[in-house]
Amino acid sequence: MSVKELFDSLRHRMSWTSARKILQANGISTSYGWDATLEKISDQAREPETGSIEDGLIEHLLCGQKFTKLYPLDPGHREVLQARIAAMAPADCPATQRYPYKMDDSDLLHGNGDMLPVRTESNEDGVGLVLSSVFWIKRREEISFQEFDKPSDMKARYDEVVGIVREPVQMFHVIWIPHQRDFLEIRVDSPRGVAEADIHGLHSVLRTLVNSWGDVTLGKPVNLFPAVRPFYDDVSEGTVTQMTFQTTTGGIKDEKLPRRRRDADQRTEAYHVAGKEAVEAIAIYRITVEWGFSEDNIVYTPSISLSASGPAGNSNTGDPVITGALIENCVRAVDYEFVIDRLGRKAKLDEQDVPHS
Repeated sequence: MSVKELFDSLRHRMSWTSARKILQANGISTSYGWDATLEKISDQAREPETGSIEDGLIEHLLCGQKFTKLYPLDPGHREVLQARIAAMAPADCPATQRYPYKMDDSDLLHGNGDMLPVRTESNEDGVGLVLSSVFWIKRREEISFQEFDKPSDMKARYDEVVGIVREPVQMFHVIWIPHQRDFLEIRVDSPRGVAEADIHGLHSVLRTLVNSWGDVTLGKPVNLFPAVRPFYDDVSEGTVTQMTFQTTTGGIKDEKLPRRRRDADQRTEAYHVAGKEAVEAIAIYRITVEWGFSEDNIVYTPSISLSASGPAGNSNTGDPVITGALIENCVRAVDYEFVIDRLGRKAKLDEQDVPHS
């Protein structure tokens, strides 16, 4: 595959912020945005090596922008499932032929929601089956006033004109069996523009697929709500950028810090602290935590969002239920593993009852 095809796949797959880190980690000097960087590379006498960049793309397919659900796994079933996945034959389809690159535009336009296995991937963390599907999303796009017959009249009447574009996105989902954790992970791609209800629907399809193998029976995923309060209470744990909570006076508060305030933490923000002191307690049911660490002058900022539908729960304890975690901004597998480790500690996943055969 050419450098252009690789960059097109990166561009389709991830934000410029994430892609820039992959390029910089591989010694490629970037510019301001995709177009300027591509132009800069095209002006060079020799094309960059693509092997390690392609490896970065694969890591992002496995770990980037995922809504993950965890299912208790009997350790005795680990090798059976890993062997089944390793022996899985990929489907004969355009997604398999192009993997890990995105499908050709013509195939993408004819894509549908069918989930097809395209590759088995393994690394030091585990073994996973990668499946591809095409999802159509709606995106807002600004329309230039120059597109109209009377641009000056349109400009005088409107601040901006926006159209809705419907376009296909190739998604990569992963059924992952870790080497160490006693949980099967179903990671569904969660690009912007896909509704949470659709994400849960995709999860159901993948859970049904695993159950059809006959090796295990996946029931309900692990409830991750117990991690919410510990993330909030531990001020040394990353940075809380957003949270939603109910007060004892009945108010619902949604607090969010702008990303440009990189050192700010919603837990210690002055307005939040003052408001918290004015009530007896707060019941947090949504939280986003972001971490930041630097390697080779590149800053990585993986994050996790845990979100219940409201402060009132339907569980036996009366607490909300959170069936999955949105894990974002993971450029590398190590970023994802870091987040899962922190989630495990806060939710005390090592204390979960895992059925043994």
